[in-house]
Amino acid sequence: MNEVPLETEKINYSRFVFLNLLISLFIIISYVYFAEAFGSISTVYRDSQEFILSFGFTLLLFTLFSVLAGSLHGLISGFLAELLYQVAFYHEIYIEWCLIVAILGFLVGLYKYKPLKYHEGKKIFYTFVIMIIISFIISNLIIGFQILFYPNQFALNIIILNFGFKFFLQALISIVFIVPLLLVLYDKILATEETNLYYMILTHHPTSASDHTFYLKFGRTKIFFCSRCSGVILGGLFAVFATHMLELVFQTEFNGELALLLIIILPIPGIVDWGTQRLLLRKSTTGSRIFTGFIIGNALHFMSFTYKYYFFTYMILIIYFSVFGALIYFGHKKEMKLLRMEEYPYLDEEEDE
Repeated sequence: MNEVPLETEKINYSRFVFLNLLISLFIIISYVYFAEAFGSISTVYRDSQEFILSFGFTLLLFTLFSVLAGSLHGLISGFLAELLYQVAFYHEIYIEWCLIVAILGFLVGLYKYKPLKYHEGKKIFYTFVIMIIISFIISNLIIGFQILFYPNQFALNIIILNFGFKFFLQALISIVFIVPLLLVLYDKILATEETNLYYMILTHHPTSASDHTFYLKFGRTKIFFCSRCSGVILGGLFAVFATHMLELVFQTEFNGELALLLIIILPIPGIVDWGTQRLLLRKSTTGSRIFTGFIIGNALHFMSFTYKYYFFTYMILIIYFSVFGALIYFGHKKEMKLLRMEEYPYLDEEEDE
């Protein structure tokens, strides 16, 4: 762990946009994958209109993330995540459940996590009470939406018991007690002290080059990462999720010809951004590093769909690695020349004569 220069503390618009998009995407992707394994918040009501008590793994995950992220992320991510899951797995849309999940995320997000909040016993109790109140509100909302969207389908007492009361009990065992406990653990581990975690294995840059990094804040703990490498990882994960969703929705594999075209085009901005910086023609920004890394990460994933064109894929890789090596070579020569000029300026004058 090292001291981090103050310039990394500056807040800029690109970082603000990137982090908020990252948070929303993380919640959406986590929701869909958990729902694929355990069912979404709506699954237990869609698959069975009888009174069945079950533990809501996806409900727990989404509630916890909404408290940590805030109401706006809970609202938008909840709606989109449930919608994507329905399109991919139900192949039809139940808009009332998209709204219910969105409202749930918004309400729990209003009591947004703040560092050190759960060091106080009364705040833990408040969280417990708020979870009960929100569960009661959503239970009544489910009853109301069931009556509104499906009038005369079930008797009122069945709707109250098999929809509203079922959700309340599910929330009671899934989030009311567990979410406050998880928030306490999160607060104790990551917010007790203000800490900067800056490791070379994550940043690849010394603190003198910390402008090549960005940080994610968990509680009062800031963890620093290499901008471009993080973009590559995030881009690859996003591409895996996006192609998985496309295959589920359209029941077809991603097109190999399109994948080949993308792995030719997508790395170009990254090569240009990194190459012009390596040749000392300009200085790239954190935003450009993350963005170009992101699209390179997409290209790396699309390579898995070009197995029919493995020869062309190898040729593309050889060409790009050759360009990469040439940029390293000429960039190093230019750096050495500038260093010699700084140390022995008279040599440059003699060469001119």
